[in-house]
Amino acid sequence: MTPDDISFKYPPAYRNDSVSSAPATAPSNNTAGLMTSSDTLPPSSAEGSISASNVSTSTKPSSTVGPKPLIIRNNRTYIQDPTLTYPLPVDLAELHRQSLRTLLLFQLFGGPITSPAFSAKPPARVLEVGCGTGFWSMMCHRYFAQHGHGSISFTGIDIVPLCGSGLDPNSKPDKDMRWRFIQHDMRRTPWPVEAGEFDLVMVKDMSFATPSGRTYQNFMDEYLRVLRPGGVLEIWDADHTIRMLRPHAPTSQSKGTIAEEPCDSPSDSDSDSDSDEDGSESDPDEEDQVSRFGAYIITANTPLSTPLNPFLVEYNGWLSKALEKCTISSVPCTHTGPSLLQEDGLSDVRSKRLAVPLSEVRWEREGVGGVVTKDGKSYIDSMKGKGKMGDAKSIRGGGKSLSQQQAAVRRTALETVVGMIQALEPLLRESSGKSQDEWDGWAGKMINDLLKEGGTSWGECLEVGAWTARKRK
Repeated sequence: MTPDDISFKYPPAYRNDSVSSAPATAPSNNTAGLMTSSDTLPPSSAEGSISASNVSTSTKPSSTVGPKPLIIRNNRTYIQDPTLTYPLPVDLAELHRQSLRTLLLFQLFGGPITSPAFSAKPPARVLEVGCGTGFWSMMCHRYFAQHGHGSISFTGIDIVPLCGSGLDPNSKPDKDMRWRFIQHDMRRTPWPVEAGEFDLVMVKDMSFATPSGRTYQNFMDEYLRVLRPGGVLEIWDADHTIRMLRPHAPTSQSKGTIAEEPCDSPSDSDSDSDSDEDGSESDPDEEDQVSRFGAYIITANTPLSTPLNPFLVEYNGWLSKALEKCTISSVPCTHTGPSLLQEDGLSDVRSKRLAVPLSEVRWEREGVGGVVTKDGKSYIDSMKGKGKMGDAKSIRGGGKSLSQQQAAVRRTALETVVGMIQALEPLLRESSGKSQDEWDGWAGKMINDLLKEGGTSWGECLEVGAWTARKRK
């Protein structure tokens, strides 16, 4: 199955009405089933608590941890636990956003797993950490089932039972899956799973839930404990702050697009590993496959800088300030690789990091993608005031417009970024010191600027990454 076979459409099965929340925004019928964002935030409302009993719970809980109370803030549903740093809501709108992000990464990475360990034979037992709705497990199951591997056993673990554990004990993300859900506060170790039980441990978008220090190390210790010797740990994540991709020179083979990320240091590929990865450029076929989606490789030479969009500049400042207090990294893509290299129990560390521009970029249309500017500003500043990306007068030729597929991928990336900014409202509003009315005004202008006025046409991008490592035998 190729990435083209994966649809961006949100599965009807995941419009789960058992979660008490504000109504989710339905996907539009536009190209690639993109998420539709409102032009303004929902009106303010009084905060109120609701019981987690409104969320489907397992009839046979695998943990002694009870359900977590939920709270509604401005029509969004959050976990109400003062000891939990997780800042995102758990309502349908957020589950929708996360599903779109998962499908986006499926496209960019060419499937549900990037590790070459399963190229010939898929994993038999998989653990999805922080599984949420179990959407990744469901898509992984469907992917391998279409290749004749339908007997994979999936286990999901999360603090809130959002799916796969309803009143029907046979409830699961997909009807023909081998699925088990474990409700557990993962800060409590050891987790209620056996040591060496899994061939693959998948950790996707967990950086908001894993503060640095002891908590992060406890999670890493559990990943290693539950993996069998030779098993694979795979981590997918995205940076929470936004940077700007500047005009840059293409690699010799990749035509200016995607390549395998080289090792950060000579120790990136462990000397005991049987891997042949030496940090060289990736297969040109793989580069061409991902370049179809308009993504760029991130290497040590990729020129990135702070964004020019004023709303994203403010957002970056507020978020970094807030996450620093919680000891959560705002740039997990920078820290994940080094943290894996420091683990004595892991070998064969590999990584792929991509930058996905959030819209069509001015310097792409101008055909200057192969020009390296001294500070990234000389070309960009020269274009200021000459119109938005959609204005034909600002395009002098030389470049190529995006394909329909590339535009859809970038629009989806933008939608997930805007959705995350909206979802982080309580955290950002506190950090910015804005009143509710001030925040609503700022958010409305931000959405209009990013979604309608081409506010990311300077090269602001979503940075994503995938890392794999194997447990030493």
